[in-house]
Amino acid sequence: MAARDYYNILGVERSASADEVKKAYRKLARRWHPDHNGTDEAAGRFKDIAEAYRVLSDAERRARYDRLGPLYTEDGRPPRPEEVNEVVGTMLGNLFRWRSAERGEDLRYTISVTLEDVATGGEREIHVPRRIRCRTCTGAGAETNARARCDVCAGSGKATGSRLFRTSCYHCSGRGWVPTAPCPACRGEGRVSLEDVLRVKVPAGVGTGQKLKLAAKGNAPRGEGAEGDLFVIVNVADHALFRRRGDDVVIDLPVTFSELALGGELVVPTLEGSTAIRIPAGSPPGKVLRLSGRGLPALGGGARGDLHFQLALEVPEGLDPSMRAGLSGWAATLPVGAHPRRATFDRAVEARK
Repeated sequence: MAARDYYNILGVERSASADEVKKAYRKLARRWHPDHNGTDEAAGRFKDIAEAYRVLSDAERRARYDRLGPLYTEDGRPPRPEEVNEVVGTMLGNLFRWRSAERGEDLRYTISVTLEDVATGGEREIHVPRRIRCRTCTGAGAETNARARCDVCAGSGKATGSRLFRTSCYHCSGRGWVPTAPCPACRGEGRVSLEDVLRVKVPAGVGTGQKLKLAAKGNAPRGEGAEGDLFVIVNVADHALFRRRGDDVVIDLPVTFSELALGGELVVPTLEGSTAIRIPAGSPPGKVLRLSGRGLPALGGGARGDLHFQLALEVPEGLDPSMRAGLSGWAATLPVGAHPRRATFDRAVEARK
């Protein structure tokens, strides 16, 4: 997809001739070639310039680009639906924001939280690589006496090409001037990179995939616009004991045959610590015991979910011969009615013979 306006990158009008396109490319390539320009942004700018020239210098590619604009692809494949939606959103945003300075880029950052964190909520400290305005030049990229009019836009700060892409000049970021002596701290970009230490509030009840927005904590723009936002994406880690089911929590509770048959009291874990539950005598495997209100809180408030214990029979392993003999002898003493479900099953099998 054509993420940028190639005419704006080369600083030419859509009606520019092939010679004007070539002349603009040569001039900009000399200016931004990494071998001659030591700024941090030179490599990226040179790549954009080369891409724009590759398309606009070829008559067939240029004609297709003029028809498709942001939907243009070099390989000619049709855009996917999600790409079309993204382009339409960008176009509408540019049309309604055409008088505003461009914002800095939004950023994403993923954090992993535990179910215990989901139960209580709280704050997390995160270290986010981002770009902020240079404090030495306050984002200008140069001192006041070290600026020259941008010859690409003739000092207007306006873009050539189409408003469907962007409305400010690619080369001066809409300022109308370029630094003649770049700020030594930011090397003329107007912003510097750092690892910022931020605190994010994790609400109780949050789920995997939910976004937490930190306004104006994204990148600063190259021009005068507002900072972008930081979106913190939540991932709830798998737990060794608990399984989440909405606001409920499920635990597979391993129990012995004697505990199922005779009943008893067991100490079990909860999200807040431990507690004791009673297993009724004669409980079948798979039976679910519930502790009301001991699950997870609903996001935004409301009643908590429940904590469920699903009884899972654990068959003993490593029995020696004497244990096996004792177990067989005990089973032989059981009356016929001790296993009614097995008796019903056996009768159904016998009836099919």
